[in-house]
Amino acid sequence: MRLLTSLVCLASLGAAAPFTGADADVLLVPETAEQRESTLSAVLVRGLWGAELGAFGKVDEASRPGPMDFAYCDRTLYVLDPVNARVQLFNLQENRRSQIDIGTRTADFLCVDQAGDVTVLDAFVQRQIKAFSKSGELLVQARIPASIGLPSAIFTDGQRLWLEERHNRVYELGLSAARPAAVARVAQSLRGRPLGLGRGTVHVRKDGTDQVALRTAAADAEATPVVVRFPRPVAAIVGLESDASGTVYVVAACVLDAAREQWQTNLVVAAVSPHGRLAGTWCLPDQYVTDHYRKVCVTRGGYIIQMQTDEQEVRFVRWTLPTHVGERSAP
Repeated sequence: MRLLTSLVCLASLGAAAPFTGADADVLLVPETAEQRESTLSAVLVRGLWGAELGAFGKVDEASRPGPMDFAYCDRTLYVLDPVNARVQLFNLQENRRSQIDIGTRTADFLCVDQAGDVTVLDAFVQRQIKAFSKSGELLVQARIPASIGLPSAIFTDGQRLWLEERHNRVYELGLSAARPAAVARVAQSLRGRPLGLGRGTVHVRKDGTDQVALRTAAADAEATPVVVRFPRPVAAIVGLESDASGTVYVVAACVLDAAREQWQTNLVVAAVSPHGRLAGTWCLPDQYVTDHYRKVCVTRGGYIIQMQTDEQEVRFVRWTLPTHVGERSAP
């Protein structure tokens, strides 16, 4: 069985050494952020369970895998649909659908560059990376280095490809189209996740019962952490995103009622500006019946897109955010 549950949670990062100190800045998420949900502004894509174009595959056994990962680029939503061995493309501007056949039903993660090229990562079964053009042409295929034990995500900035391990470090990989079966070469490694646009990385960890600590850095250099304190206990960190402005979005699954229903949570998003200030907080429903690796993504313009699943369908919804640092471009 694939390791879904442990990888959805970003909270188990590295060793248990202290991540924050007395000089850390503490940002308080107001209780009102968790008392009511944000306003749903649009349902971008919805599809039934199935195999036809526009539908999504689901296996009703064991971990109930469904769509594993998704990304947004240039008004197009890309959805990794491994049960149907494909990535589906939903052009929201032209209301057009297409697909890329990826040749594997065990892919776990995807990333998309600004040209629309797609890279998929089969982290545990075939342990390989495949890159495709937007039209579906296989560009490169490579094996994951044996030194990377537990991949947890894949990223690209259009120039470089980064493979994350255990939500703790990222490795820049070199791929060669001339040697499609070769092992990818590790060029360098950094702690945390890449922020994009050359802004370095961001590293996050649970810090006590109701706090999340994050640190951004251009490399491995130490930096003063920022602590985000939530009004309720944090069950897990389930998302870490950034937009084009450098604002970091931490998504925490917060327990609704610790005394009665510890397993029930909602998703609270805290946006931290590049200056270390709280840019906004929003509450989303934790609404899923399948296992997957991504719950939300943040567009370059700062919009939040969430995948939701129930027994009838899959929905990708966009949330209206009440406040935001800087200008937001159209999603």
